[in-house]
Amino acid sequence: LQFTLIKKVKVGDASMAGQDKLEAQETPESRVVGIYIRIMEGAKTFLREEYQICSIFCFCFGLVIMALVSWGAHSTTMGIATAVAFWTGASTSMLCGFLGMMIATYSNARTTLSAVKKEDGYTKAFNVAFRGGGVMGYLLCSLGVLVLWVLLTVYRSVFGDDMESLMDCVAGYGLGGSTVAMFGRVGGGIYTKAADVGADLVGKVVAGLEEDDPNNPATIADNVGDNVGDIAGMGADLFGSFAESTCAALVIAASSVAGKESESLSAAGWDALLFPVGISSAGIMVCMLCSYMA
Repeated sequence: LQFTLIKKVKVGDASMAGQDKLEAQETPESRVVGIYIRIMEGAKTFLREEYQICSIFCFCFGLVIMALVSWGAHSTTMGIATAVAFWTGASTSMLCGFLGMMIATYSNARTTLSAVKKEDGYTKAFNVAFRGGGVMGYLLCSLGVLVLWVLLTVYRSVFGDDMESLMDCVAGYGLGGSTVAMFGRVGGGIYTKAADVGADLVGKVVAGLEEDDPNNPATIADNVGDNVGDIAGMGADLFGSFAESTCAALVIAASSVAGKESESLSAAGWDALLFPVGISSAGIMVCMLCSYMA
């Protein structure tokens, strides 16, 4: 519903971006769509290159995790399960970062156009920006909890009643999410800072362009870095924090013993162990309902 409301703000068609010079586009609508498409294409390209490197690192690190867990736990099954959970978390984090960046870039141009009409004030622009952030946040958190629940259900068929081993392996899910979040934050941050410095040096000193002139390619690159570092990185970080906190609660629940083994949470059953996942899911629904009051 929120995303449908955002889509109502039109930014023109893709043919407007075919012009070589942005100053030839006199109306705000035509200028915004040209800049918007350039930023989106640049962000896609950067994220694709970054995730290729990140995928290689995650694959190699997953093999290291598999070897260390297999050696430490004396169980090849636990080593493989932990590595698979790590790769699942990394893949989900990459997807969350990409979806977050696309939603934010999609909303940015529409927020700008919503602020053009002075008679509307900031109300319409704020609503578009707030809805864009809401769609991104709820989508990423919901996706994280859903994939975690699927992973737990699959691992239950492998480990059976050995809940402590199951939850120890699932902990790799949160580690994978944090690893990709680190790449998004650090990689995007370094890139955008370099682009910002380049835009100032070349644009102002050499070419004599104004601050943040869209005809300066480094300015577009700076906005690309902001999208990748602040939005994609934050989206992956949001997923990583959400997944890690839930996984930590699951590990504690599986290893908690109240005096007797028969009184442990593990003995209470599968539904009791999944209580942290239920709390996280309920939190998403409550925040979603409260967002309509903003």
